[in-house]
Amino acid sequence: MEMSPQANPISADHPRKRWIAFLSCLLGLIVLGWVDYMTGYELSLVVFYSGPVGLAAWHAGRWPGLLLAVLAAMACSLADKYDGFSYSNRFYFWWNLGIHFAVFALNAFAASKIRATLRERDSLKREVARLQRTLSSPDESKLPPE
Repeated sequence: MEMSPQANPISADHPRKRWIAFLSCLLGLIVLGWVDYMTGYELSLVVFYSGPVGLAAWHAGRWPGLLLAVLAAMACSLADKYDGFSYSNRFYFWWNLGIHFAVFALNAFAASKIRATLRERDSLKREVARLQRTLSSPDESKLPPE
């Protein structure tokens, strides 16, 4: 049996759940940045930054996901910089930072869009089921006019 949003005190859209998800992803990002710094610049962990970014966008929304995308790009780039990696030209640092942000931002947009699409689909399925129950009921007074 499906619970209605009113029956669940902390539904998927509840602000507390969104904050908990965002803060959990932020903590994961901080831990990942530290691990990235500790492993050194020769071992790239850039792909793993997409995890917290995507989860934040999925559970907390597009804007929290984009905020984490900015922080992930900074953490990834700064972990390498403070570990001793130096570029031959300052432009390369900014280029890589921008590319990292672009990838993480696309991840955030995709995750939030997929989540919104799935929610819309579920809402439409509930509406179709409600209409089917209405149309299959023997009470003719509930039928829409033709």
